[in-house]
Amino acid sequence: MTAKALQLLSEFATLTPTDQHAVAVQILRVTSEDCDVTEAYLDELADDLFSAYDTEEAANASS
Repeated sequence: MTAKALQLLSEFATLTPTDQHAVAVQILRVTSEDCDVTEAYLDELADDLFSAYDTEEAANASS
């Protein structure tokens, strides 16, 4: 992964969960424009991603 990509990920981590969700959804939309991926599928992927984040955050909070 390039330094620029790593910097983007680092900055992404500083965003609020709401902003992270919005950015992740937009990245999924942009990167899938050339594919036959539905909006509903993208929303489902984003929801799954943030459910995993919530689970990880909850585990870290209880540690």
